[in-house]
Formats: sequence, C-alpha cells, structure tokens
Amino acid sequence: MSDSGKEKKMKFTNMVNKQKSEDQQDSSKHTNDFNENLNALKERAAQLEDHLRRAVADNENVKRIMQKQISNASDYAVTQFARDMIDSCDNLKRVIENLKDDDPVHEGIKVAHQKIINDLKKYGIEEVDPVGEPFDSNLHQAVVEREDNEKEAGTIVEVLQTGYTIKSRLLRPAMVVISKKSTDCGNEAK
Repeated sequence: MSDSGKEKKMKFTNMVNKQKSEDQQDSSKHTNDFNENLNALKERAAQLEDHLRRAVADNENVKRIMQKQISNASDYAVTQFARDMIDSCDNLKRVIENLKDDDPVHEGIKVAHQKIINDLKKYGIEEVDPVGEPFDSNLHQAVVEREDNEKEAGTIVEVLQTGYTIKSRLLRPAMVVISKKSTDCGNEAK
C-alpha cells in the first residue's frame, strides 16, 4: 500500500474512531439526561403520591366531622321544643302540688305529666334529680344555702326546679338548695 493509501486508511480509521467516541459521548450524555429525567419524575411522583395521601386523609377527616355534625344536629334538633315542654312539665307539677289528692282532675293531670316525661325520655331527655348528691356547678344552680349539720356541706337538700339533660348535654340546670354547716355548731360543743 502506498503512503497515500495508508494515510487514507488512517484518516478513515481516525474518523471512525472519532465517530465512535462521539457516539459513546452522545450515548453517555443521553443516558445521563435520561437518568436525570427519570429521577425528577420519580421525585415528582413521590410528591404527587404524598399530596394524594394528604387529600384522602383530609377528605376522611371532613367526612368524619360532617357525620358528627349531622349526628349532633339529629340528636339535639329537639332542644328548643324540649325546653318548651319542660316548662309545661313545671306548670303541671305546680298544678299537681296545688290540687287535693281526692280531686278527680288530680289523677288526670298526673297521668298527663307522666306521659310527657315518658315522651321526653324517648328522645334522650332526662330529669336531673340530685337530692342527696354533692353540688356540681356543671349540672346544678345553687339558689339558697340552708344550715344542716347532719349533711356534708355542699350536699343538695332540696330541688326547687328540676333540671334536665338531653343526651349528654345539659338542657337546664337544676335549681337547688345546698347544705352548709351551722356557724355556731362549734360553740354548742363547748
């Protein structure tokens, strides 16, 4: 082979090698770009998955809150009606107290009063009858203190107005008389 043939062959070989090198660099560059894009997509998918989990959790929380509100609305929808009815019960109690036992109307009013009380119970409305219990400001309203050395101070000795609860909530506090120790109790002992 002549020098010019060797030179052409060498140029051709260099050109082929150069092309291979460029192809490898391009391939490596494409692989790196592909890996970067893949990593970016994986990161974005993880972010979207996190957002989706949070959205589902938020949705469940809202759903639970709404169910609780619906349940409360259902349970306590009769509150104002119940307040009106317990006022009627109070009036019937006063009538019962003022009528004589032998009065024929007395028994009818007692039956009507008991029917109203039973109907209220159907809807979770209960009377609070705390006589003998310790005073609880969450359920009772103290109106008067009465000296009573036989009972512990703060014990309810009389109910002036019946209290009521609806489900677990206070509808009306019981107005009560509570006991207190006599101030001259210590002087009598001497």
